[in-house]
Amino acid sequence: MSLPAMFRGTAFSFDADKHEYRVGPNVVPNCTSVLATGGLVPFSMVSAEYLERRSELGREVHKACYLHNIGKLGKCDKEVMPYLDSWIGFKNAKHFVPRLSEFQAIGELNGMSYGMQIDCSGELDGEDTVVEYKIGEILPHHGIQLAGYAIGLPHPRWSAPLARFAARKRIALQLRPGAMPRMETFRERSDFYVFSSLLYVSIWKKQFKHVYKEKE
Repeated sequence: MSLPAMFRGTAFSFDADKHEYRVGPNVVPNCTSVLATGGLVPFSMVSAEYLERRSELGREVHKACYLHNIGKLGKCDKEVMPYLDSWIGFKNAKHFVPRLSEFQAIGELNGMSYGMQIDCSGELDGEDTVVEYKIGEILPHHGIQLAGYAIGLPHPRWSAPLARFAARKRIALQLRPGAMPRMETFRERSDFYVFSSLLYVSIWKKQFKHVYKEKE
């Protein structure tokens, strides 16, 4: 899957063990952790998100979906295949063609930088769409997480953050063995302002972390 120039963006490094993004020497918050550090959800919920993705099953499901998206899927574990079939069923039924898959980048919003990893993006029903897939439950805060992706992902036409956000559909898919995924579409315009506020708070707290310490 070739990467258009518009998506190359800010240079960064990523530490997978720490799930840490750096721009030069500076650590920047990642999109998921912003939800916790900004005060929207407890750290325990964000930790559970990481555990789901980094568990053996979660890791292998995401890997299989990624390889299928880029046309390089070989053999697939029998425990993973039912979840992959759910994703393939969605793509076939909706004629969805992934444009980006497991895409990491640095998002920018009002001079603030944050790291993000988008499960998938492409066109759905004629709309530019960002997709988050889960093997667990879809929760309300996933709409805010997807808002961060919709804001931060470059757009061929729109450069303003709010315009990029408004131009994109945001969906979460609960992959279900032996069935089509459960799809939830997030439409609230206010999600833009919620994510923006959380990012401001997260960066403010980082500046004064020597004063305000939390147990994560």
